[in-house]
Amino acid sequence: MLPVTQFIESYGYLAVFVGSIFEGESVVLLGGLSSHGEYLSFSMLVLFAAIGAVVGDWSFFFLGRYKRDWIFARFPYFRHLIRRPSAFVERRPEIASFSMRFMYGFRHVVPFSMGTTSIPTSRFLMWNALGAVCWAIIFVSAGYLAGDVLEAILGDIRRYEFRIIVLSILAVITLNLIVRNVRAWLRRNTEK
Repeated sequence: MLPVTQFIESYGYLAVFVGSIFEGESVVLLGGLSSHGEYLSFSMLVLFAAIGAVVGDWSFFFLGRYKRDWIFARFPYFRHLIRRPSAFVERRPEIASFSMRFMYGFRHVVPFSMGTTSIPTSRFLMWNALGAVCWAIIFVSAGYLAGDVLEAILGDIRRYEFRIIVLSILAVITLNLIVRNVRAWLRRNTEK
């Protein structure tokens, strides 16, 4: 088994990239914390987080653009789920494209709903990429600053790094379970 630090140095960028595609904040915050501990490069974390965010958002956008009929036929509740985001997107496509990375819980719904609208693809791609870069900078920085705060409170945080990682992973799992339960509840209530 690899020591925690060697594991972070070996797979940290990959974890941030994949995490940014599917979930985002918690993995990127942990990456920023690792940057504070000088295990990973700040600028490389921003790059991998931004690329992962773009890959995820663009994938859902193109699913909405080219596979919406198949998805609506297979998952009818999804049509109800995207009504509100679609109305906002039609009124303010640039703002929605830029800010959707900051909409926790709707990260996959908003780009999909944008794909179902008449927004030009090039406009979505440009504004979304700009938003992804800003999002990556903000959350990597927040993780880095969290390292400063933890160091001010705990002193040398290297003594606690394993506990911090375990607690962070448990927090991510708990948050994801809460989000899944809320989505399931919303799905049941929108089908009625």
